[in-house]
Parts: sequence; C-alpha cells; structure tokens
Amino acid sequence: MTRFKKTTLLAVCTGLFGVLLTAHPSGMGLEENLGLSLLFQMRGVREAPSEVVVVALDSASVDHFELPRDLSKWPRSLHAQLVKKLSDAGASVIAFDIFFRAAREGDPMLGEAIEAAGNVVLIESTEQKMPPSKKGANTVGENIIFEKRVLPHAPLAEASVAVAPFPLPKVPVRVNEFWLFKNNSADSGTLPVIVLQLFALQVFDEMIVLFENVLHHSSVIQAKKEPALTASFDLLQDLMTREKSEMTTGSSLNIWVRDLRRIFEKKTVLSEALVAEMEKPSRTYPVLLKALIKMYAGGASRYLNYYGPPGSLETLPYFEVFEGLEQSSLDLRGKAVFIGSSEIVSISEKQDDFHTVFSQPDGLKLSGVEIAATAFANLLKDESVRRAPLVLNFMSVFFFGVLIAVCWFLGTPLKAAMATFVAGVVFIVLVFMQFKHSGMWFSLIVPLLFQTPFAGFTALLWRYLDSKREQKEIKKAFAYFLPDRVVAHLSHRVEDLRAGNQLVHGTVLYTDIENYTTLSESMPPKALGILMSDYYEAIFAPVERHGGIVLNVTGDAMLAIWPAPQDDPLLRKQACETALEVCEVLHHFNRDTTYPALRTRLGLHCGQVMLGSIGGGHRLEYTAIGDMANTAARIEGLNKTLGTRLLASEGVLMGLEGFLARELGVFLLRGKSRPIGVHELISDVQSCSANQVILCRDFRSALDLYRRRRWPEAVEAFSEMVDEAESDGPARYYITLCKHLITYPPEEVWDGIISIKTK
Repeated sequence: MTRFKKTTLLAVCTGLFGVLLTAHPSGMGLEENLGLSLLFQMRGVREAPSEVVVVALDSASVDHFELPRDLSKWPRSLHAQLVKKLSDAGASVIAFDIFFRAAREGDPMLGEAIEAAGNVVLIESTEQKMPPSKKGANTVGENIIFEKRVLPHAPLAEASVAVAPFPLPKVPVRVNEFWLFKNNSADSGTLPVIVLQLFALQVFDEMIVLFENVLHHSSVIQAKKEPALTASFDLLQDLMTREKSEMTTGSSLNIWVRDLRRIFEKKTVLSEALVAEMEKPSRTYPVLLKALIKMYAGGASRYLNYYGPPGSLETLPYFEVFEGLEQSSLDLRGKAVFIGSSEIVSISEKQDDFHTVFSQPDGLKLSGVEIAATAFANLLKDESVRRAPLVLNFMSVFFFGVLIAVCWFLGTPLKAAMATFVAGVVFIVLVFMQFKHSGMWFSLIVPLLFQTPFAGFTALLWRYLDSKREQKEIKKAFAYFLPDRVVAHLSHRVEDLRAGNQLVHGTVLYTDIENYTTLSESMPPKALGILMSDYYEAIFAPVERHGGIVLNVTGDAMLAIWPAPQDDPLLRKQACETALEVCEVLHHFNRDTTYPALRTRLGLHCGQVMLGSIGGGHRLEYTAIGDMANTAARIEGLNKTLGTRLLASEGVLMGLEGFLARELGVFLLRGKSRPIGVHELISDVQSCSANQVILCRDFRSALDLYRRRRWPEAVEAFSEMVDEAESDGPARYYITLCKHLITYPPEEVWDGIISIKTK
C-alpha cells in the first residue's frame, strides 16, 4: 500500500473514530467532565454581572451575632430585619436559598416583612420516594421515583411573591448544568427563572406590546384557524389581559411563568413568531425582554457559565447589611439579591456546597446560593454555555482527525510529532476562543486524547516492530505477577526469572483479620469481595507509600516486606511507621464503612529471607522463602493471646528512636526452638499520650517483679493497671499467669520464658 493510500485510510478512520466516540455517551461524558473543566480553567475568572448580589450567611456573621452555626436555628426575626433593610435599599428581587420548613418563633414578623417588600421569592424543597415493590409485579416501572413538593411554612409562602424549587443535576458528582423547568414542578420554573421573571416586571408593558405585535403577523393570523393552536392563542390572549400589579399577588407569578412556558414549549408558529418579532432590527425591544423571551424559548436545562471560584459574584456578608448599607460601596438599587450560606467552612451540619469546575484543591466548593445566582446571571445576560450544533461539532472532530493523520505521515517521527503538536495547539486555541467569546463548546478531549494517539500509534506501528517484541516480553513477565522493579529487570532478561532468587535482610509485616471465617460465612460472596477489595486498597497504600512490597495476599492475610542487602534501621523504621499507619487507616475504614468492622492483628519481624520464585510448570509465585515470614505470622497470632493489636519482635525495634513500645516479655512461639523478645508497638512519640507512657513504665516494673519470681507483688502491680485500663490485655494475661505460678511454682531453674502452644 502506498503512502498516499495509507494516509487517506488513516485519515478517514481517525475522523470516523472521533465522530463515533463523540456521539457515544461515554465520549459525551468525557467532554463534560474533562473538556468543559479544562476550558473553564483556561478561561479563568471573568467579571460577573453587577445586577446580582449574594448576601452570605458566613462565619463572620455567626461570630458577629453570636448565633449557632446551624443556620436553621437562626431567629427568623433577624431575617425579617434583613428583608426590610434590603427592600429599603432598593433591591429589585430578594430570593431566599434558605428553606423555611416548619413554624418557628418570629414567623409573623418575617411574614409581614416579606409581604411588605412585595418582591421576595422563597425556595421550596422536594422529597424523592420509590414505591415499594410488590411480589409478582411488572418490573418495567420498578425504577420509578416519585417526587413530592415540600413548600415553605404556609404563612411565609402566602406572604411571598412566589415559591420555586432549585434542584441541581449532579452527573456523577459535579454540577455542570441547571434546570429551568421540571415537569414534576408543574412547569412553573425553578428559582432562577422565577427571579428573572420578577426582575423583568420592569419591562412588563413592553412584553404586552410584543404580544400585540405578534398577533398581527400574517402567519399568526393564518395559524389562528388551526384547531391545534387554539389553546396557545387562548393562553397568549389571556396573558395580555393580566395586569402588572397582579403579578406580585397570590400565585400569579408562578401561573404566568407556567402559561408562557407552555406557549414556547410546543414550538408552534406562535412561539416562532414571538422570537422572530423580538429579533427584528426595526424593533427596539429592551435587552432584558430579549433575555426573558430566550429563556422561555430555550430548553428545559442549560449549562452553567461559571464566573470563577467561590466569591466571584458580588458578595455581601449578612452582618454588613445590618451595619449599614450606606457605609458600603455596594449599591443594591434595582438588583437581584440572593440570600444563603456561602462560606469556605460549612456553618451547618447539612452541607449546601457543590463540586464544580472551580472547586478548589483545599476543598472549597461553590455554595447552592452562588450557583442559583450564577444561573440567574446567565439567564439575565443570555450567556449560558451552549454545546456546539451537532453537525458542526462532528465536522470539527472529523477534520481534526484528518489533519492529525496527515501530520503523522510527514517525514520522520520527530517531524510528525512536531507537526501534530502544532496542529493540536491550534485546535485548542480555536476551541478556546469560541468558548471564551461566544460560550459555544466544541469537543476537545476526544480529538486530543483519543484521535491523536490513535493516529500516531497506527502510523508508527510499522516503524516499531522491535518495540512490539519488547512489549510481548514485558507482558510475559507480567503474567508471573512480580513486583515492578523485578518486572523492569526481567523485561530484558526473562531467563533470570527462575535463577534470580536473592538472599536479603528484610523486615516483614504480616496482617490477619480476626474472626474472618465467621465473617465470610455470614456475608454473600459478592459483598464480601467488595469489602475485601476496599480493605486491601486501604492497607496497601501505606505499605507502598513507605517503600514496602506487598508479596502475598491470601484470603484475609497480607505479607509485605522491606528488603535490603543487609540490616537497615531506616527500613525497619519505615516498616514500623507503616504498621502504625495501617492501624490508623483501618480505624477510619471501620468507622466509615457500612460493613462489619474488620479488627486486624499485625506482626513485625526481621531477619534473613530468600526472595524469589517458587512453583512449577508455567505457574510461579514471587514470595519470601524462609523462617522469618513464618515467625512474623506467629508474632501476629500472639496478639490473640495477649489481647493486643500490633506486636513486633525485639530485633525490629533495636536501635530505633521515635516510637513508644512496651516490652511484653520473652516467648517461645509454637513450632519454634528459640525464644524471642516481643514488644507492643503503641505509637510514635509525637502522638502518644501521658497515660500510655505511664502504662509502659508501670508495666516494665511489674514485668521485672514477674521475672524475679515475686509473683504476688506482680499480680498486685498488674491489677492496678487493669483497674486503670480495663481493656489492657497483657496485664490481664500476666495476672492469670502469675496466679498459676503461685499455685504451681516452677523449678528452681526458671528463666521467665513463656511457651505459647497456640498459633
């Protein structure tokens, strides 16, 4: 095949590949989660409209008024004063992103203030319920979820101009868009829609003029004769009879929004004529009216065009409204004011912040009230983010694929890579400029992260036959499940696999779950598998972070090692740090999981061990060979006898500083011929408590009495420790042991070594 044919074939394949992936839901998800975020980060912060202001219930206001951090407990009389001050300051609309659910003290005062202001919108809530499944029922509708509107406290709702919901779609966890209308909200519009309609009452007369002009269009006059359009014409004529003064009474505003939305939702001649009339160059309709009509004529949801991170909108702390707006440089006349929680630190138990493209690395997210205000500002300025038209987006993806394919066949691989880089930069700039200046969003991730590698890999495949053979060797080595550094070595010398055993000095960490057999019998296999996967993910992280290698995982046990050519105190210290961190990680894991707690015992030991492969045929296992690993398992098992959690042999802690450890004695473990000193590793010295230090000191004294055969005194000393810490297992163990020795004293030659008969 000639180079021209290769180029043509690759160009078509790359273009089609990009189009198909862009059209697939997974591709659309990538663009929304990554592409949109990248474009926002490139654009950065932009100036927010001056017509919208956020009054923030923040920590400064909590401190100023000495109020509880739970917003629901703030006195409603304070909100009443706020409404009055905002109304006196000339706010055009006041919107609460605070749900006033139940009756509270101060409601009459708040209701009077809301009614007097005549421009207050309250937020409503929704409750989702899934109907109980019935045995033998049809499964087609079993995933139906019912939503129930939950209105604010009735007197407050009746005093307000309107109530509206503000549900946010989070797919999967980040808020990228908002709903304007939801069917389950009676099509009355969400909070930003209601606020904009109320804000636009200043152009109410111009809207009526628009309606009158449209009814005189020849196309509309002709369409009146169609029976299917009768309802729309009746609605429009009914809207024209309503007075501006009616809009702020009862539920008139909600009904107005619902009726006008129904006219535009059906995309009839009438709705098209309304849009066309507004866009006529010869007409001079207000910009605000144009934004309002575009809101009704658009879809039920829109993508948010964020202005930046939290605080990008004009924000006024709650308490500053009471300090005197005349002292502030902020003029509220004619502006829409949104009131709600807006704070870096949550000031209530119920979170009201959301992950967005501008969420900060320190955990700072955008609050619900800021998102509502952003949505309103987008509608007001008609600057929501819009997906590029489908055909236009497909064309840009296809032709970018063609261009990249041509670049990869230009001369040497270096020249091809440079040409591809330049083409990619140009494409990014073009997509970014469209996004920045018009809010139009073209696909970016699929062309850059999928089409470019696809074209490059295919074009260079014939030049990299040697590289392909090397990849096969690496895959062959991977099949034996070796540590990364072993794989890196064997990728060039697979023949060393069987002969590569090494005698090293290592520190071994052995873990085991208590009562795992009972747990496995009580859980379904699938649930148990999920639990154990999460468990091992939690404990693997500290091992890898401290330079250890996970050698073996069997059921509920893990074996990790820190190998070195010779004894290395630093590696022993890293192993101890890992063990303590594993204990801490599992503490949080057991606290946060919904599954039964996994109480884990740990044992540490060090010494010589053989690292290498064992097995036969085509199945090998890379593991630690020798007595040291077995001894670590025995030390771990000693926890059960002593009632401890983390034990280490004397050799592990020898010469190490920075840890608090308690000597527990010398033990002859089951199946061993040589006794070993065992310590309980409690904590690092920076984290230990005074009680732990005292416990170690007292235990050392009591253990000395035990070794000197002064068992009655030892019983008394250990008993004092049990009185102070009822859960201290080692003290309880020695009390039992000393009492046994008092009853059945040993021979004259006695070294205090304790023989353990169980694992």
